[in-house]
Amino acid sequence: MRHGEHRKPPPPPSIRRRVVIPSTIFLGEDARLSTLRLGLLARYLAIFRVEEVLVFGEGRERDFVVDVLRYAETPQYLRRRIVPLKPTLRYAGVIPPLQAPHHPASPGGRGFTPEFRDGVVLGVAGEWLLVDAGLGEPLRVRGRARVGDRVTLRLSRGVEVVDRSVVPYYWGYEVRAVASLRDAVEACRGFLRVATSRKGEPIRRVAGRLVREARERGAIALFFGERERGLFELAEDEGLDVHECFDYIVNLVPQQGTYTIRTEEAVPIALSIIDLLLD
Repeated sequence: MRHGEHRKPPPPPSIRRRVVIPSTIFLGEDARLSTLRLGLLARYLAIFRVEEVLVFGEGRERDFVVDVLRYAETPQYLRRRIVPLKPTLRYAGVIPPLQAPHHPASPGGRGFTPEFRDGVVLGVAGEWLLVDAGLGEPLRVRGRARVGDRVTLRLSRGVEVVDRSVVPYYWGYEVRAVASLRDAVEACRGFLRVATSRKGEPIRRVAGRLVREARERGAIALFFGERERGLFELAEDEGLDVHECFDYIVNLVPQQGTYTIRTEEAVPIALSIIDLLLD
């Protein structure tokens, strides 16, 4: 692609995608390196059009993972207004640019050119909002929201506030947090719940059935464990039976050439395979 060239954003995935990860994904590692790895994880999520991330666990580890992933997803021009300064974001400068459709390209840079743009509400006067959308001057827009809310604007037919669901493109991911794996499993009712594990069935054996069921439900949730402790161990800690919790337990790399696969490595592997199967 030539420097400065733009192209149309991709559509949202036809099947809703959720990634579920433990808050202890980088427990005990250097904060700067962990921030970089989470930034790369955010890139993988955006590359494969994941719309939701669910982080399970408690304490400072969960805060760290949630804060970094949310920071990476927030357009650069909105960060100073809606992302408070926190110790968890001390090394946010190492996070690579997301370059997703809702992150407009810098002047002369590369990026998508959607007719939508996210902004933050600065003021409310009756039915009118004052919105900072990173366009130099705040925009006066009719709509309903509160000061500090993040809103999506359509710019093509005059400026209007629209629900995020009407955007015909992939528009980033949302991050949620729950206290435990049990809560995460419960939160994914209605999804096809797929656990990733070296103890699972090779993906080739179940791919056909998995795809059919994912299309029937219209939503798939991929669960990941830690580097040293997989979902079997994490489930055992909570007294859970993995075979009751998940619809499928799959091994995505049956002949893996390394003794372990880190979670940040397993996520893009899984997403690339699911993307190939579903699309």
